[in-house]
Amino acid sequence: MSRKTLLILALVLVPVAAMIVMIAFETGNGAANNVHFVIAFGLGATLTVLLAVGLFALSFHSSRSGHDEQIGNEQDSDES
Repeated sequence: MSRKTLLILALVLVPVAAMIVMIAFETGNGAANNVHFVIAFGLGATLTVLLAVGLFALSFHSSRSGHDEQIGNEQDSDES
């Protein structure tokens, strides 16, 4: 794996692992002690973070590649 991929994985998985540990040691209610709850929480948090990272990456890519300007120019020419 490349260094960039490893960095992204670390930035995503370390906070998720910290949340899972915090939830697993929560003793206020019985739900946190359930293995299925911890797995579902971990998967949900991981997928949510990955979706956010992916959408931000797409928006930056669109901005850098000039697609945003092309759409703006087409709308300006249509209004004239």
